[in-house]
Amino acid sequence: MQMKRLSLALLFVFLLPALAAAASLESLDRKGLDDFVAANKGKAIMLNFFATWCPPCREEIPDLVKLYEEYKKKGVLIVGLSVDEDKNVVPAFLQERGVKYPVYMAGSSITRAFGISSIPFNVFIDKKGNVVLAGAGLLEHNDLVEIFDKLLED
Repeated sequence: MQMKRLSLALLFVFLLPALAAAASLESLDRKGLDDFVAANKGKAIMLNFFATWCPPCREEIPDLVKLYEEYKKKGVLIVGLSVDEDKNVVPAFLQERGVKYPVYMAGSSITRAFGISSIPFNVFIDKKGNVVLAGAGLLEHNDLVEIFDKLLED
């Protein structure tokens, strides 16, 4: 009986952070995104629409994690926007990949606004808050560096 209580207590301790993370993953609608961009004027922003089940997204994320660490002090903000139907799968996915940049659940008003029909889909916003580049597909490291460097010039 004592062992059973200990096992249940350990299970609870390990599950609690995952449950808290799932509950804290906020949804972002179009107005929320507009407010977020306005609050971060002066920074170059990359919006990365992804899903946990998407192979190209899974391939792209480790590079985004590295680039976020390299460019965040320079004024680049990477934001993940999950299009997963089940938000409960996202926190564990992010933790496994060491994602430190902000991640939200993408509301349908955002995906409609950008006309997203395939992922990964990336949107780049300049320091003035204007969308300067948007498109679907996996971006290579060198392309991302070039885009970030160009956004920081302006």
